[in-house]
Amino acid sequence: MIPWEAAWSAALYGPQGFYRRPEGPVGHFRTASHAAAPILAAALTRLAAELAAGAVVDIGAGRGELLNALASTRTTAHSAPDATPPVLHGVDVVERPPGLAPTVGWTEGLDRLDPAALAGALVVVWEVLDVVPCPVVERAEDGELRIVLVDEQGTEALGTAAAAGERTWCERWWPLPDPGDRAEVGRPRDLWWSELVQQALGAGAVALLAVDYAHVAGQRPPGGSLAAYRGGRRVPPMPDGDCDLTAHVALDSVAHAGEAAGARTLEFTDQRTALRRLGLRGKATAGEPVTAASLQRISAEAELIDPGGLGGFGWLLQGPHGGN
Repeated sequence: MIPWEAAWSAALYGPQGFYRRPEGPVGHFRTASHAAAPILAAALTRLAAELAAGAVVDIGAGRGELLNALASTRTTAHSAPDATPPVLHGVDVVERPPGLAPTVGWTEGLDRLDPAALAGALVVVWEVLDVVPCPVVERAEDGELRIVLVDEQGTEALGTAAAAGERTWCERWWPLPDPGDRAEVGRPRDLWWSELVQQALGAGAVALLAVDYAHVAGQRPPGGSLAAYRGGRRVPPMPDGDCDLTAHVALDSVAHAGEAAGARTLEFTDQRTALRRLGLRGKATAGEPVTAASLQRISAEAELIDPGGLGGFGWLLQGPHGGN
């Protein structure tokens, strides 16, 4: 048995990991970019125009679903009719997807991203932080906070005491007072985000947007939220490389990490509120004729802003001090 963090990382990102499979994430679960990519792209294009972003960089871009929708979005989505559409660039752990629009740039691996791609960009991190592996800890009967171990079949056991940094994070962000209490320690996600903030703002990005399954202090999920999905169905978590492994994000901790890295928070809300501000309504506009296309748009918008589903996702927008 090994710690969940190590098993999780190997299962998702190892040589035969889940995110390197040819079908990509869309073969196993539905994200906002799969649900209504054109509508989401139009909203993001409006956001980019608000921020005066000359580029959109999609981190964790999957197989380019959102980028292709952005590439198809017309300039009419901009606040100004003569505005130039943003330059588009995607980053993921796989090589350039074969169906990606030719106007979209691509980098395999965030560590290989040219800083020039980030200049003037809105950096989008959509449903990525939830798959940044992190330690799973549990308060043992002896009162010690211990690391949870796991084997490839998902069988668990308690291991050694959590390290000082993990204990400190839990004390600050996710207290576990009673035996059996459990959490996913968000320190690796905080570090990942703070490094991305420094990288992006240092290269001249105008903002970073993180959207994800999330919780904040006072609303942490009892017993944690580690889950797995295979073929569109929820299955018991096991780090075998055949299923997605995910856990909701302590987004307040991530926001604090971004601010400590030099960003200021521009917006911290839920996806419903943010997308409604960007024009989504989930209903017909006054005088709009009822057509198959309008009904499809209304249905897609309603799914994106459903407070019990995608609309309940956390939405964190951060940018440089002195910016928009």
